Amino acid sequence: MLNSADVNIRTKVIWELKYCMTKLQQLQKLVEEKGELMVMSDTGEKFELHKHNVKFDESSDLVEIDGGTKKFWLIPSKIAYYWTHDKAREE
Repeated sequence: MLNSADVNIRTKVIWELKYCMTKLQQLQKLVEEKGELMVMSDTGEKFELHKHNVKFDESSDLVEIDGGTKKFWLIPSKIAYYWTHDKAREE
């Protein structure tokens, strides 16, 4: 059972993710915490972001994915969904 301190901390984290952080920062935080994050663009393309193959550039507001033979750049506002293996979030 959650006590009031747990609820307050959880509420603060949810509020920070939703209102204080840019979408780029939210994605970066999730990759750091989970190790990987799956995203789907507004055109339906799917990408896997991993700690070892992604860079977050706040100055240009871009996510750079090193796909080995190809590089991809994503605009966070064009990401329709993102999820970890346990849940999905629509934006």
